[in-house]
Amino acid sequence: MITTVFMDYDGTIHDYDSVLFRTFEGILGLSGREFHRIYVYDIHRAIVHTRYPEKHDDMIFHCKLLFQHLSEPFDPELAGLICQKFDDASEEAQIRPKYFPEAIAALDEMKGMGLKLCLSTGSGAERKAETLECHTGVQFFDHIFSEPKIGFLKTEPSYYRIALGWARARPEETVSIGDTPMSDIRPAKAVGITTIWVNRRGEPTPENPDQRPDFEVHDLIEAVEVLSE
Repeated sequence: MITTVFMDYDGTIHDYDSVLFRTFEGILGLSGREFHRIYVYDIHRAIVHTRYPEKHDDMIFHCKLLFQHLSEPFDPELAGLICQKFDDASEEAQIRPKYFPEAIAALDEMKGMGLKLCLSTGSGAERKAETLECHTGVQFFDHIFSEPKIGFLKTEPSYYRIALGWARARPEETVSIGDTPMSDIRPAKAVGITTIWVNRRGEPTPENPDQRPDFEVHDLIEAVEVLSE
């Protein structure tokens, strides 16, 4: 019986991608969507997640890989601008958050099912939870977990082991829901948590078996249906 849900935020509840599309329009001569696709999928997920997980939050390292991928000489000034734009995007997301159409209703349903909801993110978890509460008038989360608070990257199984302890939850009674296989699926599976991958953009199933979810859904309403089974 599932009693606890570890819930990701950006890309799962909050449409952070649309903020990035606007923010990076024209950078390196690319459209915002092109920049996002290359940075997130070709660099962050394909290279950093698989080969350099310890560099997950190293923005300059990402920029060096980005310039290399585009066959451009590394430009420290432009790299600094890219890092600043990511900070600007995060600030805009706090001021004018854009939640996926079904997200709030899905969270309401999960709370109505008596599930313990835990926000599990990389950074800025407390502020993200406060923003959601401010815009909905509802405190959805029983626990709020972040990498600085726990002391491990979300890509590491230890993140989930500690979160389970703090939530007083058993892995066999817990589900991790998120959009990123490397941080929401693989490490959660490693400690025995059931996983639901929210694949909004129709990405191919990960080749690595340890990143393949127990369930794949298109949105959070489908995730609720899985939890109801």
